[in-house]
Amino acid sequence: MESMANGGYTEPPVEGSSGNILVFRGWGADKPGIAQAFLRIVVEHQSEVLDMAQFLLGGGLMFTFVLKVADQSSIGLMKSLSTCAREQGLQLSFHFPDAHQVPDTDDGPEAIISVVSPSAVTPALIMDIDKVLYGHGCVVLEIEHRSDNMKEHNGDYNKVQIRARCPSGLRLASLVLGPPEGKVEGLQKVGWEHGAEVTARWWDAMNRPNGKSLMVFGLSHVLCPEDVLDLVLKEAGIDPSQVSVSDSGNVAEEKLALLRGHSTSLLKKVMEHLPFTPGAKVVCSAMKRLGCRLAILTNTGMREIAEYFKQQLGVDYVICRDVEEKDGCFTGRYTGELQDVKFRKADLLKLMADREGIDCRNVITVGEPLKGLKAANARLMLECFGPNVYFNSTKLQDLTIVLYLLGFSGSDVRALRKRRWDDGPGALEPSGSSVPSSPPSKRFMVQVSGLNRVAGQLQSIFTPLASLRSDVQLTTIRQCSLQDGGMCLGLDLTVLKEKPDSVVKDLVYACQKEGLTIMDVNDSAKDFNWLSRYHNRYVITLVQKPNISSSSLSEVLSTISAQGINIIKIERLSARDIASLQFTVGLPDNLSSDDFAKKMVEVSKNHGADIAIQRDDLERWMRRLVVFDMDSTLIQQEVIDELAKLAGVETKVKEITEAAMRGELDFFGSLKSRVALLKGHNAEQLFEKVKANIVFTPGAKKLCTCLKRLGFKTAVISGGFLPVAQEVQRYLGLDYAFANTLEVDETTGLLTGKTSGPVVTPQRKRQLLATIANVEGCEIQQTIAVGDGANDIPMLHAAGLGIAFCAKPKVQEVSQFRINQMDLSTVLFLIGISERAMDRLSEEGVPLHRQFS
Repeated sequence: MESMANGGYTEPPVEGSSGNILVFRGWGADKPGIAQAFLRIVVEHQSEVLDMAQFLLGGGLMFTFVLKVADQSSIGLMKSLSTCAREQGLQLSFHFPDAHQVPDTDDGPEAIISVVSPSAVTPALIMDIDKVLYGHGCVVLEIEHRSDNMKEHNGDYNKVQIRARCPSGLRLASLVLGPPEGKVEGLQKVGWEHGAEVTARWWDAMNRPNGKSLMVFGLSHVLCPEDVLDLVLKEAGIDPSQVSVSDSGNVAEEKLALLRGHSTSLLKKVMEHLPFTPGAKVVCSAMKRLGCRLAILTNTGMREIAEYFKQQLGVDYVICRDVEEKDGCFTGRYTGELQDVKFRKADLLKLMADREGIDCRNVITVGEPLKGLKAANARLMLECFGPNVYFNSTKLQDLTIVLYLLGFSGSDVRALRKRRWDDGPGALEPSGSSVPSSPPSKRFMVQVSGLNRVAGQLQSIFTPLASLRSDVQLTTIRQCSLQDGGMCLGLDLTVLKEKPDSVVKDLVYACQKEGLTIMDVNDSAKDFNWLSRYHNRYVITLVQKPNISSSSLSEVLSTISAQGINIIKIERLSARDIASLQFTVGLPDNLSSDDFAKKMVEVSKNHGADIAIQRDDLERWMRRLVVFDMDSTLIQQEVIDELAKLAGVETKVKEITEAAMRGELDFFGSLKSRVALLKGHNAEQLFEKVKANIVFTPGAKKLCTCLKRLGFKTAVISGGFLPVAQEVQRYLGLDYAFANTLEVDETTGLLTGKTSGPVVTPQRKRQLLATIANVEGCEIQQTIAVGDGANDIPMLHAAGLGIAFCAKPKVQEVSQFRINQMDLSTVLFLIGISERAMDRLSEEGVPLHRQFS
């Protein structure tokens, strides 16, 4: 391994540097405060951070900074960074990219590929997946392999998630099944060859399904671990294996024929001991809590049994063939209009999606929906619907693999099991390592970095390891990409064969041959306690427009370091400029998140940046309802002031407003006094003029469009007036609108100076939030509230995520989350949505699956 690194630092040559962009990469033992140490130097040299990324490999840290520096400052900056690295026990490498060669990061769609295996992940598996991607011209951008997605820690599965950029026009069916001409294998076949399951879907902002999805399950060998017809036959004393398939090849009809003359009471006896597939309750409850609709679509199941599963699992639809009966006995035939359900699956899926207003691309099928279809029809299914998650209980025992394949992590699955059910084999506490101790093994940890990323890069790296198959296992694999076009790959390898050093030497040679840098990081990355990374995990979102200043970033990192907080991962949420960063951190047990948040508030005030701290848990991904205030939130005006201007009573209304702000009038008294001044004015004329002059807050339309496409329900609850709230609802596509109603004389059409119906007080805002949540079938902690005024405070406190938007000082003081950038789309950063995803989601009138055709 000495050939990979000498453990020291060599001053890099700088001759011929091509500009003022400097990239430096570092690696070494992880500890708090490293990022801040380097940022302090960046600030001292008056440099600007353009991009940064960080991830952990075992106990080792790998990080990259992209800086904008003055040419004359480069050498001095590099010397200072090098000194810092030596003090921290780290190694650095420097690189001046050619600005003309930096790729356009916005070209082409991105696909998310989830690889889940009950056995070890091998370089051969990753290489074969990359062969498929290379065959389609796809470039790997990111590989995520979290510690809680390792079988030795979660007791379930090993999961690797790959994000790849694809050429425009690539069909998802070609990725999954291979192209029609058969020149490249499909991801599904490659996965099966290695004993793994693979799903692929277009990336649409979040790495898991959104709430506006329909999940359709098969019944036999999916929700039920056995064939339901077989269970009925066995109850009748008939051996299902005696079925002889006729020329028609319809096994279900042949089995049903054996029940001719038997009493239909057999169904009740079967249901007394009807088995559920392990994990079925967890999966269904998780998807329901997300807001998804559930359905059973079965070609063989009997309706009474299917309805039983519907009741027990909270399923919304059952589409099932009916069996014919006469005088309480089976006739041995199917009946009804759905006899040919097998041949109308796509029509039925579309029917359910249309009824629920769900995009067909958000229809998830679980089971074997492609089985028996002609190749062209199977491709059509994958193109029209998706993703398709393969599951058959004869091959896979636990249905929770579906959650892993759809983007949930091991920590999520554990939390779901703890919530209500002990349902499935997954260990609730970390188990022993799944890596075999014999034959003799040796562990290697390396970092591979390249100045660019190209299709087929993983193949080049893993070629010497692929032939060894399971003799080389990937305990961990992680990759990140940068705006400068470079990539960094971390590998934790276990070699299970004689002379393991020779295997790694072959790896070193392959990397060097491809112009890649490979470094030994064993000393820094071996030992760490993975639970410490997940025990008290939080996400810090930093937003500052147009760009996060180096001084802001430095103080944020300094505050994090001073509290002994370790940064696990750094990601950029903004597209090109570094306007938003997301830090995943682990808080020490002795540090209160509230105390830490208070310190971050001071940083926020000092630098004019927005900083939000949220627990990184299942609840963050389960939010389903967003409620907005209207005046000075969704729109930039106060409607009562606009009405007062038109009515010529602006001065008097302003006096009352100021009295209310001094506490001399309560909300109800203030509203009553101001409304009285509008008496005698034509209601329709006033409101038409106000509606014509509405100024929407920047980002409002983008935010609401994205939320709608992600399946969130939205509402405006305003202390203003209903005609304007309804216009805001119409323009932004909101689901609900509540506001005050001004009383109008039916004879004259003039305002009476009074309100009609209940007034939207601060307390009623909170009650309406809870009521809408109840109507939508979600808990109040699954809601988000956004407002600016004192009358919003009860609503902001009640919501799971209450955001004070450009709010009054009193509101900011009592709110946990604040946004002071005048851009409502910033709310999406707090939900974890990147700017690039926002741009795609906000393309109105273009279905997600059509954007890449």
